[in-house]
Amino acid sequence: MSYRTLDARVWATNCLTDGELFYAFDADNYLEDEDKAYDAMKRANSGEPLPADRFPREMYITSQYEEIKQVPDFFKGGGFWVISGRFAEVLRRFELGQTSLHPVKLFHHDRKTPFEGEYFVLAFGETKDTFVPEESPEADTVFMRKDVWQAKRANNKDSLAFDKSVLNGVDLWMETKIMHSFFMSDRLVEALKAEKLTKPLKPYRCRIVSNLH
Repeated sequence: MSYRTLDARVWATNCLTDGELFYAFDADNYLEDEDKAYDAMKRANSGEPLPADRFPREMYITSQYEEIKQVPDFFKGGGFWVISGRFAEVLRRFELGQTSLHPVKLFHHDRKTPFEGEYFVLAFGETKDTFVPEESPEADTVFMRKDVWQAKRANNKDSLAFDKSVLNGVDLWMETKIMHSFFMSDRLVEALKAEKLTKPLKPYRCRIVSNLH
C-alpha cells in the first residue's frame, strides 16, 4: 500500500514515562480503597472514561522528609496525572470529548498546608485508531505483540505516521495501538506553546499520511 504525506501535523508526547514528572503523593481514594483506586489509575491512564467519583479529591506529600515547594504544570502524583489551573484553562478552549478535568487539592505531608494554586486530575477519556505502522518504521512493537507499538525515547520528530482521519474529532487523545504516549492537535500545541506550558511534555511532530488507492 502506498501513501503520500500531507501538509498537516499532530503532536505526540512521551512524558507519561518521564520519571522526572513523577512526584510521591498519596491520593485520598487510594488511602480509602487501594484496589478500587488502582483500577481507576489503570483505566484512566489507558484512555477509558470514568465517573468523577473514581478520582481523588485530595493528595498529600508521602514523605515527611521530602520538601516539595512547587510542582510543574503537568506531573504524576498519587498514580494520576495532574495539571495546573493554567494548563486546564488552555485545555478548556478545545474539544476534549470524554476527557475530563477533576479538581484536586494538593497538601504537604501534614495534610493541612496546601499548595498554592488550582490543580486538576487529567482523566484521559478519548482514543483514536489511526496509527499507520508501515509508515512508522522506527516505532517498536511491545512485549512480543504485533499489534501494539511504542515510540523511541528520543529523536522522534516525524517518526510516527497517522492516517488523515486523525485530524477529525478531539484535540487530545490516546491511540489504541500505541502505549505510553498521548497526542494533541496542532492548534492545541500552539496554544500551550503560547502560554509556555509545553516544557514538561516535550512534544514532537508526527506525520499525516493518506492512502493513494
